[in-house]
Amino acid sequence: MIDTAILMKAYRLMSQVKVMAETYEANRTICKYVHSTSRGHEAIQLATTFHLQAHDFVSPYYRDESLILGMGFTPYQQMLQLLAKGDDIFTGGREYYSHPNYKGDDRPTIIHQSSATGMQAIPTTGLAQGIQYLEHHLSEKLKRGNKNELPVIICSLGDASITEGEVSEAFQFAVLKQLPIIYLIQDNNWGISVSAEEARAMNAFEFAAGFKGLNRIQVDGSDFEASYSVMKEVCDFVRRERKPYLVHAQVPLLGHHTSGVRKEFYRSDEDWAKHLAHDPNPKLRKKLQERGVSENELLEIEKEASEFIADQFTKAVAAPEPDPATVSDHVFVPTPITEEKGQRAPAGAEKIIMVDAALFAIREIMEKHPEALLYGQDVGKRLGGVFREAATLADQFGEHRVFNTAIQEAYVVGSCVGMSAVGLKPIVEVQFADYIYPGFNQLASEVSKSCYLSCGKFPVSMILRVPIGAYGGGGPYHSGCVETTVLSIKGIKVAYPSNAADMKGLMKAAYYDPNPVVMLEHKGLYWSKVPGTEDAKTPEPSADYILPFGKANIVVKASDDAIDNGESCVVITYGMGVYWAKAAAKKFNKQIEVVDLRTLYPLDEELVFERVKAHGKCLVLTEEQQNNSFAEALAGRISKSCFKSLDAPVEVLGALNLPAVPMNMGLEQAMLPGAEKVAALLKRMLNA
Repeated sequence: MIDTAILMKAYRLMSQVKVMAETYEANRTICKYVHSTSRGHEAIQLATTFHLQAHDFVSPYYRDESLILGMGFTPYQQMLQLLAKGDDIFTGGREYYSHPNYKGDDRPTIIHQSSATGMQAIPTTGLAQGIQYLEHHLSEKLKRGNKNELPVIICSLGDASITEGEVSEAFQFAVLKQLPIIYLIQDNNWGISVSAEEARAMNAFEFAAGFKGLNRIQVDGSDFEASYSVMKEVCDFVRRERKPYLVHAQVPLLGHHTSGVRKEFYRSDEDWAKHLAHDPNPKLRKKLQERGVSENELLEIEKEASEFIADQFTKAVAAPEPDPATVSDHVFVPTPITEEKGQRAPAGAEKIIMVDAALFAIREIMEKHPEALLYGQDVGKRLGGVFREAATLADQFGEHRVFNTAIQEAYVVGSCVGMSAVGLKPIVEVQFADYIYPGFNQLASEVSKSCYLSCGKFPVSMILRVPIGAYGGGGPYHSGCVETTVLSIKGIKVAYPSNAADMKGLMKAAYYDPNPVVMLEHKGLYWSKVPGTEDAKTPEPSADYILPFGKANIVVKASDDAIDNGESCVVITYGMGVYWAKAAAKKFNKQIEVVDLRTLYPLDEELVFERVKAHGKCLVLTEEQQNNSFAEALAGRISKSCFKSLDAPVEVLGALNLPAVPMNMGLEQAMLPGAEKVAALLKRMLNA
């Protein structure tokens, strides 16, 4: 039998939650930001927290205020987030209610997660993946409370989220690797206004049967005693056996979906009555009475809850608003890499191709840093990447550090959030730029926002390698350029090296940068097989060579006379564009300067603007389809900043505005800019 003291503690917290919901409803003009409450879900949430230890990890979802309260956070702390106040300890007024993140030794760690339905499943599974790696290979870095008790990871989800494909990716990886994670599914039979009957063919418990190796159990989540017993059994099992578990808890929904989507909009009186009959609060109250707790004691608990919550709410309302001057804080955490160091071209060094530069950089990183892992599709021992960009790495470092994943771009990208949170540094790949889109959701919603919305507590330190670009008949799904799409996401850094030395130096800088980095690697430059790209081979830089982001490079210089006479033009470009521009420049008498951006964010605007002002004429050259591209946006910024120095409008040249790169190599060439088209445009610009 569960100790009555535990039931009393649960009832005190449950009473507070009830009053919190009533307070928010009674003060709708004050509680103006969209929020959900946990009314109906209290029992399973509180029962879960009573079995957590300080070295555990929890990812709540947006209805988990009771979970947060049970972990020891005060109503006042939660209310500061509800009201988006400046003293909100979680996000400084930037996030919704019940969107905590926490990093400390006194209670479980909570990584940042978004409101996007089911999106926390992949990052939290990645966290469990990271914990498993630490247990097996770097146990000295594993945060523990009790040496004999390993951490568990709780991923809380609403049942409607189970229909999301990314949740299935998480389940698949959890059972494949047998990770120590508990998926707590709270099923209230609603997904906003969509009923369970409308939206799904089975509930989460039934769905879980399809994932071999996923232990599962059901419980009446409105019954605190039953929930407490089940969660004890499950937490003890996962702590001991280190295997995944799914808990399906049936709960009533006793509030609105959110404050903005109210129950009267879509729920019938009959449905409401059915849910109200399972209210956890009176259920627990009745059990306490059966245990001999007097009516007066229960009334006193309820009175204390009312007074306490009223006081907490008054203080929260009076708390200061965020300082608007802080709005741009925490987009990134500072990187230690600010200067170019090491030998770029050591005496006697042999020339290497770009694909080897990346391989050698990662090898040197992994030799020095046991927390570095490399994974993605086909990067493992048998193949070493479809471009052989990971060849021999699994042989050298083992399949626990270099391994294949399923065709799950979302998991590959999103798992980095959890891996990074436990101190690992994932280097991951998608096979082609065209296939980044399944991972785009995680990149935009989780990876890029984590640092900003956690006020710097959880930057995602990762490298995402993306082979990009067209050559040799790659066709519509292996030739695309995605830099504009990637650059539309704020909170990530983007590199685009054009030669081996830059590749190695930028890869090292990306590794030591504590923020997320996307490395766009032109597959047409990997081996210098494309005519005119021989210069992509360079002497191999030294092992300590490192190249900071945000530093462009002048790769072709114009003569001083041409510049002084107003007979020159600067080409701003990157990637394959560097070689088209260099080839075109040979047709002119030292009139063309070529600037290789090297990183697209951060961008070396200082050098770009300086060179444009010196020449008065500028061409921005890209391989991407031109309309609405990064190149056009950059041209606009150049025009604004250099307006008084321009002798002519800034020109942009990119690929034709087609939906895909055609397979036929003749059609491919017709679509792309190429050296001849660049030279023709430069001639018109110089003669204008």
